[in-house]
Amino acid sequence: MNRFINLSLIYGVGFLFIRGISFLLLPVYTNLLSTFDAGIMFIFYTILAFLNPLYALGLDSALFKFYNSRSHSKESVVASSLVFLFATSFFLSIALLLISQTPLINFIDVPYNWILYLSTILFCDSISARLLVILRLQEKAWYYLLVGLINILSSIFFNILFIRYYGLSSLGAVYALTLTSALQLIVLIPSIIKFINFSKINLLVYKKMFVFGLPFLPATILFISIGMVDRFFIESYLGLKSVGIYSAGYKLGSIISIVIIAFNLNWQPYYLKIKDNKNFSKNIKKISQIFFIIITFTASFMCFFVNDLVSIKFFGVYIVGENFWESMIIVPWITFGYVFYGLYVLQAPSLYIKNKQNWTPVFWGAGTVLNIILNIILIPRLDILGSAIATFISYLFIFVLIKIKNKQWMPLPILDFRIAFYVIFTIVALLFRYYNYNSLLISSIFIIYTIFTICLVRNIKEN
Repeated sequence: MNRFINLSLIYGVGFLFIRGISFLLLPVYTNLLSTFDAGIMFIFYTILAFLNPLYALGLDSALFKFYNSRSHSKESVVASSLVFLFATSFFLSIALLLISQTPLINFIDVPYNWILYLSTILFCDSISARLLVILRLQEKAWYYLLVGLINILSSIFFNILFIRYYGLSSLGAVYALTLTSALQLIVLIPSIIKFINFSKINLLVYKKMFVFGLPFLPATILFISIGMVDRFFIESYLGLKSVGIYSAGYKLGSIISIVIIAFNLNWQPYYLKIKDNKNFSKNIKKISQIFFIIITFTASFMCFFVNDLVSIKFFGVYIVGENFWESMIIVPWITFGYVFYGLYVLQAPSLYIKNKQNWTPVFWGAGTVLNIILNIILIPRLDILGSAIATFISYLFIFVLIKIKNKQWMPLPILDFRIAFYVIFTIVALLFRYYNYNSLLISSIFIIYTIFTICLVRNIKEN
């Protein structure tokens, strides 16, 4: 348990640096860019998020499944995965460049060829992402953390250099993103060399991995759609300025996703490793309950203090620029939407252990359809708040779907008297927060809530 927690913390910080860069750049974007230029960058990140799974082809998930397989050597699995990834990523990037002049592709109205930078970033990130998976499988957590540290330092440096000092606005942000992506790959090159062994390449192994991983491709794209497609609807209904404002609030609300994804970095290898252990159910339940409490507490903290947090100044700079403060209204909906995504992650072991991966596109497809319908209905009526509510309902719906199916596949209960009481306590505390404006009373309630949370986690851990 202690090793699981320690690795999760290291991976969490590493992930924050590597994939949470847009969270950490929020003060830079909202203070140095206009709402319009910030909207351009958030759309750029959205497109990257949609295309990254296409480059991966679901084979990151397949690598987890096959790495510890008794039928194939680790060297053969890794070499086959990497060499074919180089080939597919190269051709996909070339294809993007060839179609970069078509009117459909150039729907972002900027005076530079953003597809050139996009294709470069996607190529570098696809290779880097696969190598980071290998580091996780080998439990080289400190190497993972080092890569993340270099990533965040270079990103902040390049963004400030190009945006503030050279005044390049959104182009400067794109330059910074491209250089950071390339530098990350260079740092990971030492971990590539020993795996590029052409004698170990096995086409049969790759085919098996491809067949297993393919259902995760649409599932991943659909998962990203729920978190990203709203930007396109907001742009269509309200304009790029509203995309910038909404995305700032969304980023704050989805900070909890860093905790969830960091947990999942260690969660997937863990439950696959202990799936035949006699204490499997006990360990899974204990970890699930502790994790649920952590993400619920984190979400509650954001709801209690988000308005205070954004008004904090460091060296004369707000965490979120004043022009973006109106987006704070969406934070509670986004953050508790991600709590339900965390609950989905806790129910996900059945997809791998019981080979039910074909259901992942069904879950996320249903959630995406619901999300699109709700965005169309709610944005014209509630503006950006409607999109946030759509996100919350969609994540709740997906959790309910997998929970229902797990009753047949692999029951993974979390709820007991202690957890039920904690949920009630949380709801009562949040009601006090939103219907009482006495700051002393609100702080006192949160202190009591914090003490109760710590005691409950210790009780679960020790029993």
